[in-house]
Amino acid sequence: MARHAGPAAYNDPMRRHLLFPVLLGAGIACQPPVEPAPDVVPGVSLDLARHRARTVSDVRYEITLDIPADPGEPIRGHETVRFRLTSAADPLVLDFAAPASSVLAVRAAAGDLAYRVESSHVVLPAGALTEGENAVEIDFVAGDGSLNRRDGYLYTLFVPDRAHHAFPCFDQPDRKARFRLALKVPAAWQAVAGGALVERTAGDGVATWSFAETGPIPTYLFAFAAGELQVETAERDGRTMSFYHRETDAEKVRRNREAIFDLHATALAWLEEYTGIAYPFGKFDFVLLPAFQYGGMEHPGSIFYRDASLFLDESATQDDYLRRASLIAHETSHMWFGDLVTMRWFDDVWMKEVFANFMAAKIVHPSFPEVDHELRFLLAHFPGAYGVDRSAGTHPIRQELKNLNEAGSLYGAIIYQKAPVVMRHLEVLIGEETLREGLREYLSRHRFGNASWDDLISILDRRSEVDLASWSRVWVAEGGRPEIRTELQAADGKVSSLVLTQTDPSDGGRLWPQRLQVALGRGDEAESFPADLEGESAEVDAARGRPAPDWVLPGSGGLGYARFELDDASRAYLLEHLAGLREAMWRGVGWLTLWDEMLEGRAAPADLFETALAVAEAEPEAQLAERVLGDLRAIFWRYLTAEEREARAGRLEELLWRRLEAVGETSLKASF
Repeated sequence: MARHAGPAAYNDPMRRHLLFPVLLGAGIACQPPVEPAPDVVPGVSLDLARHRARTVSDVRYEITLDIPADPGEPIRGHETVRFRLTSAADPLVLDFAAPASSVLAVRAAAGDLAYRVESSHVVLPAGALTEGENAVEIDFVAGDGSLNRRDGYLYTLFVPDRAHHAFPCFDQPDRKARFRLALKVPAAWQAVAGGALVERTAGDGVATWSFAETGPIPTYLFAFAAGELQVETAERDGRTMSFYHRETDAEKVRRNREAIFDLHATALAWLEEYTGIAYPFGKFDFVLLPAFQYGGMEHPGSIFYRDASLFLDESATQDDYLRRASLIAHETSHMWFGDLVTMRWFDDVWMKEVFANFMAAKIVHPSFPEVDHELRFLLAHFPGAYGVDRSAGTHPIRQELKNLNEAGSLYGAIIYQKAPVVMRHLEVLIGEETLREGLREYLSRHRFGNASWDDLISILDRRSEVDLASWSRVWVAEGGRPEIRTELQAADGKVSSLVLTQTDPSDGGRLWPQRLQVALGRGDEAESFPADLEGESAEVDAARGRPAPDWVLPGSGGLGYARFELDDASRAYLLEHLAGLREAMWRGVGWLTLWDEMLEGRAAPADLFETALAVAEAEPEAQLAERVLGDLRAIFWRYLTAEEREARAGRLEELLWRRLEAVGETSLKASF
């Protein structure tokens, strides 16, 4: 039993009865204190994680939780943590963010162990364990912070470092472990976990659900849910799948049921073929939860979703169906990218997210041929990424992380918007087949283990003539974007030279190698030419001798990533004629480029307002119209002067009413 000794709890069970009166009177432990453990600070520090990576391996957890129906009552737990130690010379530190009183007992084969609870850790003294195999048993009261208890059900969410808020563990991604779980819950409840159900026994109003041991997974992917849940089961391609939910609208469930199973089966089949690796976790179930914090979470064997993301209403739009398919493909992709192979530390959390998005696009896009996916990618990723990279808050995709309790700060536009752009650059640079074969080697080599971005780059570097280590440094390890300007010279109505020049806005002399396209337009038509910008400048040889253009648009293919500086003639032409350009991608890239031009002071807000009005009047692509309408609102309220707003408000209102009555697409109507 733990007692408080200053800020820490100290337990010496061999003498606790003799010492108890003394401790009550003195308030301190009478035996020498447990020697300091490495990096015993709140959270999970990088130093502690590295120390445990050197000394702790072959981890297994056997966990039993007694879950009452009343969410106000405590959950009592018992666990056995088995592991191998390379050295017993240092204290052993387990993570557990709970009060000292939540640790009820700690035992090993030789009997009760002394321990202290300090700064969200349970610390066992040096010498308490032995080199080699060890088993530590802990009785505890589970922390509620990451258990998400509600009336009638509960579910876990342990990403990125929340497992140790519920139970003692080594809460770092590179200490993968096997989990064996038993849940004691009210007899009327269902339960689901990552392992397959082995046995359910019931008596006295309580049911015990015992689950098979999982494969090696990090603590943030360990998961379970229990409660008053409904179950739907189906078979696809010889695999039985079930999903658990609390939806009371039976018609909504019936309407969506088959599509939900089909979408998962399609994603699984595609990923098995692409990676050359069969689904690696055996059981494949998922849980649809009300008000789940994210769209989905990739727990192997039991993916969790926000129910509204999969149970669509009858009024759902095409974009809603596309988002659902993309979400399912994203979470299923994580079974390979993030679950089978996991980053060593959360500084590479972006890897699992970018690969899940990357694969999801490949899986889903062929099923929606009517959608302009290239334009959708441009509008979904470039504005958000540009918004950070143009600011003083720009930062690398791969960021330094000293403690897992700060991991939440890593998520944002650079991971979710810029990283997919960079991944597309990589595929274009080395080729689809080279990337695929490199990913297959990466997944096979590090299967059920951990790996870093550098490990992948090393594999790809050997397969490509491109210096990927240098490429990665500027695109992944550093923040920002280049400034690229075009220099056009013409004589006798023909292009004599077209040169792209890049500069580093931070004056650091950096160069961003990339492949892009440049459009040379006459009226609403244009020709696009490829350009490889590997150094400070590159001449577009294919443009030489072409008719002198009315406008030049770098990045016209939707791949180039930069602040593009337009020449005066191109800027003036696009401001007046953008809405009439033939290709939606030209209009999309042109709009984002003109937006940058306005922010840099090279285009007047009032002029861009007029361009936006013209686009809003005529744009046939709903997704581009919605983007421009959002920016039009910002121009009107943030960038026009009061006098300019007053002079233009009437025309704007008239256009909005007219278009609102004319358009039929639901989301576009809402935007107007």
